[in-house]
Amino acid sequence: MGIKIISQNVMCWEKENIGTYSIRRPLLKKVFLNYNADIIGMQEVTDIWEKYFDKDLKGFKKLLVYRGKKNKEAVPVFWKDNKLEALDYGHFWLSETPDTESFGWNAACLRITCWVLFKIKENGKTFAFVNTHLDHISEEARINGLKLIHSFIEERFGKDTPLVLTGDFNALPDSETVKNANSMFNDARKIAKETTDEITFHGYSDSINQIIDYIYLSSDIKCDKFQVIKEFGGSNPQSDHYGLLAEINI
Repeated sequence: MGIKIISQNVMCWEKENIGTYSIRRPLLKKVFLNYNADIIGMQEVTDIWEKYFDKDLKGFKKLLVYRGKKNKEAVPVFWKDNKLEALDYGHFWLSETPDTESFGWNAACLRITCWVLFKIKENGKTFAFVNTHLDHISEEARINGLKLIHSFIEERFGKDTPLVLTGDFNALPDSETVKNANSMFNDARKIAKETTDEITFHGYSDSINQIIDYIYLSSDIKCDKFQVIKEFGGSNPQSDHYGLLAEINI
């Protein structure tokens, strides 16, 4: 069964003249709707973005939990209600105490992960979807956060449940974090029949050309296409990150 996955860091701040909410909102709407996403894993969603997406993504349901009571930023999961049913869902913090709001492993920010166990309505097949945003400063936090996510997946879903992991890992392909991820899951970029080597993060600078965003799959999921999504209003992109699209078969 074909499923279209999009991962997108929507950028939680505004950049004057080129990266305001008013410029980027219609571009992000295009990313999600024009590419016909079935599931969207987002990063850096603030309460402002939540209000916009609730209006722009009609027909989608969501799981959204802010990472802190005073820190209105989330890594939500949105999905098409007519195609997918959420059987179970939850969230945890990337820390030594994942059940409570907490910093972990010298992280600069609170970091949270959201997950949903889906059933495909057409054929009854189930799969798990996990969305995260690893720390941008502490490599220790990135490495241990990923280990925690992997342990959670193994304990909660075992080895027989197909699994999709999306996120901004804040880690380059040759980093220890990504090397560890590659030993745990399949990188959709690498296994897709049709793929690209395009960057995912530009930071509104010609000197920044990085891959730090990923879609990972369990070994029982096939990927027909991996694409980096770029939407522009004039010369203004949808975010400081481009989007990722994986067309998968479960």
